[in-house]
Amino acid sequence: MWNKCLSVVTVLLTAAIASSHVGAEEPETPEVIAETQPSYAKGAELFGVEFNDLSKTKFEDHLTKMGLEPYPSYRAGVANYSLGATGILGIKELTVVYNRYEFVEHATMSGVVESPELRAKLGNLLESKYGPPSIGFVRNGYGRARWMLRDGTEIELHNTTFDVSVSYIDRVPKRVTASGRIDVEALLRRSQ
Repeated sequence: MWNKCLSVVTVLLTAAIASSHVGAEEPETPEVIAETQPSYAKGAELFGVEFNDLSKTKFEDHLTKMGLEPYPSYRAGVANYSLGATGILGIKELTVVYNRYEFVEHATMSGVVESPELRAKLGNLLESKYGPPSIGFVRNGYGRARWMLRDGTEIELHNTTFDVSVSYIDRVPKRVTASGRIDVEALLRRSQ
């Protein structure tokens, strides 16, 4: 009789322990947590090129490979590009501002995008690549938002009307440092 009661208690305890673990999840290891969290870009990329400290030469070479050529700009340090008849997600113009050391400071893609599908794709693309915006909002691809990225670059989206723009900004563009040499001729001209 005692053996029969002991076996019934053992079966009940085993069932109780098993049922308590059915809904419980195993504690996640750092590897599992890393796999479940989406990873976002740490810095801005424009046409597949890292935007931080992007030189004019490197960027123009990349644009040339894409088949884009600048059209005349009458402002120093500014280049304008047409992105074709259909554009990129409806955006048809790119304006690039270089600092005096010929590094990209600011690039803005802009245009009138009448297609709601293309406008929504643009906002969704930025949000999927860079995550939720630091400032502002993106809802169903539409919105006004800014992403402040770890490498000192920013992306700003204006997509609340048909007039759409995406600006890439390098807050601290690379500058050529002084060599430490004294330009005697420049000092002579300045003193005369």
